[in-house]
Amino acid sequence: MLLFIAAIGLLAVGLALVLQRQVNWPPFVGGYLATLGIAAIGGYVRQTKSAPRLGLALVGAAIFTGFTAVSSVFIFTLFPLANPLIDPSLIRIDQALGYHWPGLIAWLADYPVAARSLGYIYHSSLIQILLTIVLLSALSRTLDLHRFLAVGIITLIIAVAVWWIAPSVGPSAFQEIPEAHRLATGLYYSPAYGDYLRSLAEVGPPVISPEIITGVVAFPSYHMVMALLVVWFTRGTWAFLPAAAVNTAMVPATLSHGGHHLIDLIGGLLVFAIGVWIGNRLIRQQD
Repeated sequence: MLLFIAAIGLLAVGLALVLQRQVNWPPFVGGYLATLGIAAIGGYVRQTKSAPRLGLALVGAAIFTGFTAVSSVFIFTLFPLANPLIDPSLIRIDQALGYHWPGLIAWLADYPVAARSLGYIYHSSLIQILLTIVLLSALSRTLDLHRFLAVGIITLIIAVAVWWIAPSVGPSAFQEIPEAHRLATGLYYSPAYGDYLRSLAEVGPPVISPEIITGVVAFPSYHMVMALLVVWFTRGTWAFLPAAAVNTAMVPATLSHGGHHLIDLIGGLLVFAIGVWIGNRLIRQQD
């Protein structure tokens, strides 16, 4: 997996050079070196300090953070996008399913404490992923950890591929909500932020730098994938019920934030199922 991540990193660098993208490389290189350092420390403590679970956790964290870092650069080199945004079509699908994002926000505006709580849950995804790596390592569930990391990588590749062919940035770039509702719910995706996402898709960033890196893949929802990853791979552990409770709330949290349509979550579920199927066949139970 580390070799695969290194290959993706080289591909991102090559793509940026070929497409003549302006990239602020020093902070990204620093992140790559930190990832290699964490992996090296993990290998060291596993081999020489007789601490296999700590080593597993460190290498697992390095794989996750490393792939996240290189994929971010890769995704942003794809801007501007060749194909038009499909959000209007996704909004029509949502309407056919009986879902309306401004209506959800209007309802949540009457419950600001609940709305802001959903915001905290929305931003907990990456922390949950890291905690799951630590948990599986501490319980010596090596096979589950390997599959967890593999499925995370596979599903992100699928999600980005689908998004690149049929790009979308979420309802906040296309549907308006009253400013009072946005402030009451603490929404991160304001109309101005939606305009920024549309500008990224149509024009691209002037310089790719860590401070502009943000979630841009709407359909299929990788937030949904991460929630399902945590719940699926904590089965059989004490953390399953808390993970299931938090990530059940992740559904309205993801919808309310403005970066995803309802159909995005359904797409994320399908991508996750495909990723698990592939991951189980790539990494098999040893007899």
